[in-house]
Formats: sequence, C-alpha cells, structure tokens
Amino acid sequence: MKYLDLMRIPIRFILSVFLIIGLTQKIQAQVIQFSVHVASSLNASKDQDMDLGTAISGSGLSQVNLGDPGMGIFSITGNEELDVIVTLTAPANLTHTGASADVIPFTLEFAYANRGVNDVNQAVAGTGGTARFQMRQRDSGPAGAPPTPPSAHYTAANETAYIYIYGSMTVGNIDPGTYSGDVDLTITYD
Repeated sequence: MKYLDLMRIPIRFILSVFLIIGLTQKIQAQVIQFSVHVASSLNASKDQDMDLGTAISGSGLSQVNLGDPGMGIFSITGNEELDVIVTLTAPANLTHTGASADVIPFTLEFAYANRGVNDVNQAVAGTGGTARFQMRQRDSGPAGAPPTPPSAHYTAANETAYIYIYGSMTVGNIDPGTYSGDVDLTITYD
C-alpha cells in the first residue's frame, strides 16, 4: 500500500505556430513555445522550446528528431523514491485560428532521461504517448518496500528527470495565418 495518494500535476503548454505567408514575407521560423504550470510537490520547468525551423506554404515535412538541437526540453524534480507516469497528448492537426479550414498535420513524441543528468543519449522513448518510470533510475530495479513517509526526522531527497519533446508537421498548400493546438503534458506520481 502506498502512503501517498496519486497526485496529478498538469503541465499544460500552449502550442502556437505562426505561418505568415504573404507577398512581402515568404518564410517564418516555426518555434513551439511551451508554458509550464505546476502546483504540487513536483516541480517542472521548461528548459528549451521546440524549434521546427522555417516553413512556407507547400514546404512539406518539418521534423525535429530525438537529439536534434531543436527539440523541446523539460526538467521535472520530485521525490527520488517515487515513480511517475508521464502522458503527452497532442492534436493530430494544428488548426487555422481564423476563418480558413486549412490544417497542418502534426505529431509529437517524447522520451525521458532519469539518471540524474540531462543526457539525451540515455533517453528512453515513451510508448503510445505515455511512460512510467522511476524519478531516479535504480540500478537494483524497482524499490522493495514502500518509501519512507516524510516526517520531522526524514525528508526524501529530490531528483531531476528530463523530458525531451520532438516531432513533425507537414505544411501543405495552406492559407497564411496563425495555426495552433493545445498540447498537454501530465505528470502523476505513481
């Protein structure tokens, strides 16, 4: 039996992609800017926005792979004795915020590194938009006994794990304007 109730920590970032395609400006950098909101014993911060490079109408695939300089990076800090569940939910398309019915097909994936350092070479990919992992990878495998409850005489050490966000969008022949979608990154103690 666990001494801690499940705590759901929503980390919500708003995804906005601005495609300004007009006669005077033909290209625009595609930067995914993340905003993080956390309220709990877990702390999270955005270390780097995702950058999909430049795109013009009809330019096709823009992709950021795991390990590319343009991937988004989050750090989460919490009780090293606990496991977390991370879930990434993203729309299948970015939609035009105006009157256009045009969309941009969009995919996001994530991986995590939980060995105490920000090292993408140690990253493990989430499967199906979710992953369950130890805040700090234990070489001996899963913990045996339940974690010691915090008290006046004991406070568990905190550890930092890293979440890497990467993906792609395919820009077809679309109307100029702003394309957006909401992306949810949820972290829950297990």
